[in-house]
Amino acid sequence: MTSSWQNELAAEADAWRAHLGEIGFSDDGDRLRGELPWEHPVHGLAHARIEVQLPAGFPFTAPVVRVLDPGAAMELTFHLDRPAELGLNGNLCLWDAAMQPVDAAPWREPDLLLDRVRGWLKQTALGWPDDDTCDLERYLPRNIDTLVLYDAERLAGKVGLFKTATGPTSGTLQVSDNRRPGAIALRGPQQLHRRDRELAWVDDLGEVSSPPREWADIERTLEQAVEVTRLIALGAVRYLLLRYSRNGQPAVLAVAVQRGGLPPSIKACESADTSETTRSIRAGNTAAELADVRIAVIGVGAIGSFAADILFRSGIRRLTLIDGERLRPGNVVRHLAGSDDVGKYKVTAVTDRLAATGFDVEAVERQNVDIIDLAEAVELVKRHDVVLDATAHARATSLLAAAANITGAGTGHTVISACVQREGDIIRADRFPLRHGEQHLPALSSAPVIGGVREAGCGEPISRTPPAAVIAAAEIACRMVIDEATRQCALPASMVDIRRPQDEPPFDRLGLLTPTLTATGTSQ
Repeated sequence: MTSSWQNELAAEADAWRAHLGEIGFSDDGDRLRGELPWEHPVHGLAHARIEVQLPAGFPFTAPVVRVLDPGAAMELTFHLDRPAELGLNGNLCLWDAAMQPVDAAPWREPDLLLDRVRGWLKQTALGWPDDDTCDLERYLPRNIDTLVLYDAERLAGKVGLFKTATGPTSGTLQVSDNRRPGAIALRGPQQLHRRDRELAWVDDLGEVSSPPREWADIERTLEQAVEVTRLIALGAVRYLLLRYSRNGQPAVLAVAVQRGGLPPSIKACESADTSETTRSIRAGNTAAELADVRIAVIGVGAIGSFAADILFRSGIRRLTLIDGERLRPGNVVRHLAGSDDVGKYKVTAVTDRLAATGFDVEAVERQNVDIIDLAEAVELVKRHDVVLDATAHARATSLLAAAANITGAGTGHTVISACVQREGDIIRADRFPLRHGEQHLPALSSAPVIGGVREAGCGEPISRTPPAAVIAAAEIACRMVIDEATRQCALPASMVDIRRPQDEPPFDRLGLLTPTLTATGTSQ
């Protein structure tokens, strides 16, 4: 028995097939084949013959289209799957399906699909002008076992033999910038020295006009093709790392080669650039500006540890981490660090986690102390562009606020104080000192402290603030820190995130607190 939604999908597919039948497509129950008139940019009207299949996932998956005959003399180059690979048989790549919501998917209209195929044929005839899609690996058989890592900056402009090494994790291989000098030859019958195996040949294909589909396509683009072929036959070269470009967009194709005959068999490997430039792309538009900013995080417990991580990933390298406590087993539920870090000073545990990103932590300063002296706090504020107070400690917050006010507004030195209150219901961040005409949101009125859960060996009650509230507080604090560090100054002096639904405004993240709420901070 089929459901109503299944009947609806089946009816849509039937109507879709019927429409193509009305315009002359044959239908054998699986594939629809027919003639598609299109305008060749040079020869004028042409008549292509195409084949269309509706996949089982239709309409959430686009119809599969293949060109049986383009109707004009032309090479089918880009934006189609490799013929006969995994049963794909040269399917056209017509849309980025991930960017198309199914309710508005153009392939649900047969005429829109056919128009798209006409456009694909025209672009192919023109050589795909202005197309900078760099996906040469899709046109070759795939090696799914190896991720090839390389540093594009260190290998820039270099051609020749380079050593490889096992990557940081299973299934990864690192192409180093350590060149293999000299000539390579057999030591004896079919014997190579160990250092001459598993090498990578690095080269440049330049601007590509058609994708490679076999070794011969790559061979004819290499200036030293004869030598590379010899090294492959010897078993010395196992990988090719080939730079190329499409309409000026640079990219790299990594290929695993297997000797054992001519031509050698080749498979495309997934590859990734490890250079700092590439790894910083996702850090945001302000990353370069933040690189030389000095930021201090006081208290790298729950909020502070995640804030330090966000700031470091956002491009801030000159971090000072200050906290006198060690990491306890119970801390890890609301902390960036994990069980393997228990017993370390929190500043050390957080620094180790920052180092795990692969970025240099040499400029990260660690101080396993507590700030208790006003003069010391003033010097700390003066030495840093922004100080983030994540201590959730009233005395420390008062000390840092006083230090910020002593340093003075307009000096370029700021303190941001962030905390979670009411066990995660309220998140608050404040800036010190205030600028002219600014004021803080009203303070929460205090209330008698109700006895809370305690942990043996821990001096204060432990709040029940959930991890999500801690991370949300770190996010708000980092927004204010970056706002100050980049001198954008677009955010208000106080920001509040109210977690629990409110009966009255504010309902959004940036609103006013009602002064009747009571406050309890989050420690550890």
